[in-house]
Formats: sequence, C-alpha cells, structure tokens
Amino acid sequence: MAPVAPVIPVAPIAPVVPVTPVTPVTPVAPVAPVIPVAPTVPVVPVAPVTPVAPVAPVSPVTPVAPVAPFAPVSPVTPVTPVEPVSPVTPVAPVVPTSPVTPVAPVVPVSPVTPVAPVVPVSPVTPVAPVAPGSPVTPVAPVAPVSPVTPV
Repeated sequence: MAPVAPVIPVAPIAPVVPVTPVTPVTPVAPVAPVIPVAPTVPVVPVAPVTPVAPVAPVSPVTPVAPVAPFAPVSPVTPVTPVEPVSPVTPVAPVVPTSPVTPVAPVVPVSPVTPVAPVVPVSPVTPVAPVAPGSPVTPVAPVAPVSPVTPV
C-alpha cells in the first residue's frame, strides 16, 4: 500500500455575515418633454424724442385803471303831507227849560263835498350815471302837492 499523505489542517471557516437586504429602487418619474421656446421678437429701436420748443413768457397783464366814484345825487325834496280835514263840531244838546219852547227844526248841514283825490307825484326819473369829471346838473325839486282845503 501506498503511504497516506499527511492531513493538512483546514483553517476554520469564518462565520457568514448576514447580507443587509437591498432597498428597492424608487422608479424615476418620466421627464416632461421640452417645450420649444418661441423665437425672441427683435427690439424695435425707439425714434429719438424731438425736444419741445420753449414756451414764450406771457406778457404781463395791464392793470385796469380804477373807476372814479359817482358824484352823489342831490336828495329829492319830500312831498309836504296832506293836512287832515278838521272834524265837524258836534251841536251842543238843548237843555230843556220849563215850559219847553219848541226848537226850530235844525237845518241839515249841506253834504260834505268829497275831497278830490290827491294826484300822485310822477315817479322820479332816475339820474343817468355821471361821467367822471363832468359837472353835476342838480335835479329840479319836485313840486309839493297842494294841501287839501278843509271842508
């Protein structure tokens, strides 16, 4: 028989390390298609601004000359008041005596003549405005109304 080879000792086997389970891969969302960009509109150059002509200054306003005051108008002469008619004096009562002498009948007084109505004074004509510097013509006085003659 052939000689047996010596047994080579085997190194001990390392314990098996448990494998960590693999995390499942999250699916990636699909990429949205690229929207084509519209071509850029070319910029139109702005025309240069024409400068505005300067405004001419306004000529100063000529002040208006003050108006001369009107000369005062002479006052109107007041109309004389109408005198009232004097009252009729009453007849004194007859005192009877004994024997009574009949009294003669009283003659009636003639009726009072009515007083003519007073003629109204004509309205005063307004005085025209006096031009500055001209002499003032005095207004003629209003004639007074004649007094009423008492009856």
